[in-house]
Amino acid sequence: MRIAIVDDLPADIWKLREFICRWAQKQGIPLVPAPAVFESSEALLAGFVPNTFDVIFLDIYMSGMSGMDAAKKIREQGDACRLIFTTSTREFAVDSYDVAAAFYLVKPYSYEKLAQDLNRCGVDLLEQSQCVMVPGAAGQQPLLLHRILYTEYYGRCVEVHLTGGEMLTVPMRQADFAALLLAYPYFCDCTRGVLVNLEQTENLLSDRFVLKDGTAVPVSRLKYQKVREQFLAFTYAQMRGGN
Repeated sequence: MRIAIVDDLPADIWKLREFICRWAQKQGIPLVPAPAVFESSEALLAGFVPNTFDVIFLDIYMSGMSGMDAAKKIREQGDACRLIFTTSTREFAVDSYDVAAAFYLVKPYSYEKLAQDLNRCGVDLLEQSQCVMVPGAAGQQPLLLHRILYTEYYGRCVEVHLTGGEMLTVPMRQADFAALLLAYPYFCDCTRGVLVNLEQTENLLSDRFVLKDGTAVPVSRLKYQKVREQFLAFTYAQMRGGN
């Protein structure tokens, strides 16, 4: 799950970050990368790319542009991420509906309050925001990214190996399919025609990944250094995210 925190008070930022990481760890929800921190609306919106984040926590009262105005600009760009307001007053609670906010936290709030609200939409957040649409027998269908172990390209189709021993065949070119998955930092192009979900890896050896279920996924000798760097960066991000 990709999360951003926007607040101009450092103490509030790190309190919220700690709460989010604690909740994610208890729920088994990966934060990849660790929550991004912005100290103003302007900092968030500078070079903003829609669909970069699954959840954005926005303080409303900040110097410069308010969190509510930032939320409107995010929606104007067609971003459907979950917006969660954190503020010291209920004054804008009604206005939050205009930007389809998920919920509204009034400071100071406890970990229990944040966890209660996140639990209402945690599974929904993970499943709805972390999916891509791929062609299937009945037209376009959602593919839940966190269920993917690894993928292989065979005969003009991608074989997607899923948790629970399931496999899905997707009639797509490898380049097009890879473009969808590699937009997420936890997918790795480890050898020709093969992508692996780093969330599902247990270890990286000299020529292969070992997945949590014991499956071995080959790693190209030519790509090994880049793969290793991505794996180490992913592992570090998980540690910072509390997972």
